[in-house]
Amino acid sequence: MLNVLLIANEVGATGHIAATITKSKLIDFVEDKGYEAVEFQNEDYDKTDTVKYLHEEFDYFTLETLPDAEETFTGY
Repeated sequence: MLNVLLIANEVGATGHIAATITKSKLIDFVEDKGYEAVEFQNEDYDKTDTVKYLHEEFDYFTLETLPDAEETFTGY
């Protein structure tokens, strides 16, 4: 099942990550990278949406592309 999570770094910049792991594992993953898990937004997506589609079309992060949060502080 596709999970889409709104995330934020310490300076308030937000983004989305899409993955097919469980919600609890996705929360643990983003928190280990230094982000806050803000809210799941699964209801906003079709069952046909995929991680690859969301990454390619909307530049959503994936498990493979999410940088450590401290790397996203540039410009603040």
